[in-house]
Amino acid sequence: MPPRVSPLKDALQHLHSKTDKTSKLEVKYINAVKGRGIFALSSFSKGDFVLEYRGDMIDNAESQRRRRIYHPSCVAFMFSFKWRGRTWCIDASQEDGSFGRLVNDEHIRPNCRMKRIDVDRKPHLCLFALNDIQHGEEITYDYGGEDCPWRMQMTMNAADVIIPVDSSHPADLLETRMDETAQDTNQQ
Repeated sequence: MPPRVSPLKDALQHLHSKTDKTSKLEVKYINAVKGRGIFALSSFSKGDFVLEYRGDMIDNAESQRRRRIYHPSCVAFMFSFKWRGRTWCIDASQEDGSFGRLVNDEHIRPNCRMKRIDVDRKPHLCLFALNDIQHGEEITYDYGGEDCPWRMQMTMNAADVIIPVDSSHPADLLETRMDETAQDTNQQ
């Protein structure tokens, strides 16, 4: 059996080819509230690269402009992050066939974590497995923030009050820097 490719090398291969792991992942419709999601067709080990969150990389001013004109359902596909002391955004609101835009939020028990990988002085947002992921399991990560509308829980009582679900687990965006010539020595 050939040696296992390290998660970072695996990520770099997919970043350069701009491809998803179509043999290991599939899109499934879940329901009218969640819409679609990404599911594992085979297992992933803790630490494995799962996929990239691809879209248009835009600065904060353009992100704010788009947020004002987009339909609220499109704003959910905009991922803001800090890079080089500024706020940037990956806008994945356009349907492009990539899987990253379809990964759903799970703030209590996510199975992936977003990690920024800098390649050739450009950031890429990638999901890595937080724990072993089994065949058939939905791929999820914590979007962070406390204002996600889908984290609101409707209670049917006399006052018809909306009670927010606990969202005290902010997303943890880690970073890794790589350039074209860097060597990954963390073979597993």
